[in-house]
Amino acid sequence: MPEKRHFKTRKRVSGVRDPKLIIIAAEGARTERTYFEDMASPGYFYNPRIHVEVLERDATHSAPEAVLQSLDEFYRQYQLKEQDELWLVLDTDRWGTAKLAGIATLCYQKGYLMAASNPCFELWLLLHLRSLDGYSVETLDDFRINRKTGDRTRLERELLALLGEYNKAAPKTEAFLPHVGVAIERARALDIHSEDRWPQDLGTRVYLLAEHIMEREPRVV
Repeated sequence: MPEKRHFKTRKRVSGVRDPKLIIIAAEGARTERTYFEDMASPGYFYNPRIHVEVLERDATHSAPEAVLQSLDEFYRQYQLKEQDELWLVLDTDRWGTAKLAGIATLCYQKGYLMAASNPCFELWLLLHLRSLDGYSVETLDDFRINRKTGDRTRLERELLALLGEYNKAAPKTEAFLPHVGVAIERARALDIHSEDRWPQDLGTRVYLLAEHIMEREPRVV
């Protein structure tokens, strides 16, 4: 696990180019944090021109408004430049259209970027391992509903079946991060209505955030 970075008041030094900041506030308390911190670590996609910070969040404050507030607090506390990015990472399965629309509007007004997954972040993880094309219509419907059985959702059970083990509190990112390139392409292929503010069907916009962390040029089609 990469060493946690602690921010202090940021001072811009004349003539010195500061790293671009990518600040991430995620609805999930552990899975997303582990994934993005490991992604930006020297073992994978560390880049001295980019500094990735995943904000800590109390596990009891997972509503989008609370997650959004953590970005607001960071924005007020630190000196940001135009190049810096603040991202909200959230799932659609727990929130109705009205709430999602309100959050998307606030992000637009504040200049924040939103990476939503339908139904949840585990779909993004699944795309590292398999394309949705390989699943039956019935299974895809199960993914959409993502019903919880015991302590695991349908997508969590799928990851468990593919990997032999899956613990969302401590995901083993080495099973996913070597395949992030193909996950990006699969997620992009699902994003057939990119003009929508979040995926209306099975899909995830996390691929956009991944491209920014990797400083990868989006593919033009």
